[in-house]
Amino acid sequence: MSQSLSIDEVEALLNDMKKKLNIVNASVIKADAVHDRKHQDLLALHTHVMRQPSFSISELDEIVQELGQLREEE
Repeated sequence: MSQSLSIDEVEALLNDMKKKLNIVNASVIKADAVHDRKHQDLLALHTHVMRQPSFSISELDEIVQELGQLREEE
């Protein structure tokens, strides 16, 4: 079952993750760049990030890569 989120919901999820991960470059991904087809992936990534107490450098790199993959393909 696919769940579509509003722009505000997507933005809230991204902001949660940016805070938790201490991402300085907040423009790494913008809410309006996440395609509807990627909302389930975003929810799964958010759940994973918020569950973990801390992250290694390699884990942070992987998460940032995954965030980049949520961008809408042009």
